[in-house]
Amino acid sequence: MNHTSIRTSGTVLSALLYQCTNSETDIEGFLMGITATRTIGAIDDISDQSSDTTEQLTIIEGHCACRSRFYNAQGQIDVENLYNQLGDKKKNVIGYFRFRRQSMLTLSVREESLLSNLHAVLPQFRGMAILTASLVEENDVSTHAHDIAFWDTERHEKIPINIVNMTESTLAYQQFVPSSTLTNPELLNGINTQNIISQYDSVYHKAMEAFNNVTQTVIKKEQELQLLMNELEKVNSNSNSVRTHSPAISH
Repeated sequence: MNHTSIRTSGTVLSALLYQCTNSETDIEGFLMGITATRTIGAIDDISDQSSDTTEQLTIIEGHCACRSRFYNAQGQIDVENLYNQLGDKKKNVIGYFRFRRQSMLTLSVREESLLSNLHAVLPQFRGMAILTASLVEENDVSTHAHDIAFWDTERHEKIPINIVNMTESTLAYQQFVPSSTLTNPELLNGINTQNIISQYDSVYHKAMEAFNNVTQTVIKKEQELQLLMNELEKVNSNSNSVRTHSPAISH
């Protein structure tokens, strides 16, 4: 089974919304990030059958606003203008965003054309996000509601957006996919991920071994306590029997 979804962190999304909300006009720009695939296995408790779920992830790690319009009213692209704006970043562009106020959360005909044309010239491009802002109450200009949706490049259909802030179970650490912005990739040069996994496994197995030892100790103590309680019950039973059969003393 295959699933496609968008992932980002709360900090990345809030930074994007902050820039959009504080802009004097509607803005648009590029979504930067990576794509990833992971497979998660599951075992049915009833049938003992295993199944694999493959996730196609588009991970948004940041954004940058457009400096100038690089397409016309029909959504046709000036490729030279586009590449000049992006420079070396074009290989990291995984999407495009447009922010509108008091607008429907839908793609226009021009945006659909732009979506297809960007997909044709950017290698990692996966879709377009539309962000909107509207007043919660008509007479209250200080409170706004924001909506966001993401459309894929294949069928121009909405796909789920997941906001992930380290909420996944640590039991799935080997399938963990980060969703936060990596501002300094050089920090990872000296990190050996296999060593980290090996150390995690070592700590996990030692913890389980200690847990099993404690469990066995508790079971042993409970058995000893049960034996003592049986002995005490036996003594009390014998004591009551002696009192019952003792002859009465007359004066």
